[in-house]
Amino acid sequence: MEIISLSLDEETLEKIDEIQEEASFNGRSELIRKAVENLHQEVEDNQSLEGELNAVIVVRHPHKKEERIAHISHDFDDVVTTQLHSKLDGQVCLEVFHTNGKAERVINFYNELEGSKHTESVNMLPQN
Repeated sequence: MEIISLSLDEETLEKIDEIQEEASFNGRSELIRKAVENLHQEVEDNQSLEGELNAVIVVRHPHKKEERIAHISHDFDDVVTTQLHSKLDGQVCLEVFHTNGKAERVINFYNELEGSKHTESVNMLPQN
């Protein structure tokens, strides 16, 4: 097994330790391997979607990053049919996007949001 170096901020490290304790992982490495496997499975599942895709994408992000999220969504105006913005509190916002269009394009939108350092969490719920 290869050993790698990984840089994490304090908040992420605290989350890892909390999950490790709550979910009874034997160590951080086991937890990270499982997280990567879950993300890999999600990517494979999304790649199998074809044709027209109707999906809801839910994004949680810091309020101060709202402009960046808006910039990403504007790049996908062709598939975003509805957007709902809510402030969860003074610091965190929730965006709900209804999308409809070519599966590849909807998945690209999801991937842009998921890969953005400006989001805390992103979930896609296919509707067809």
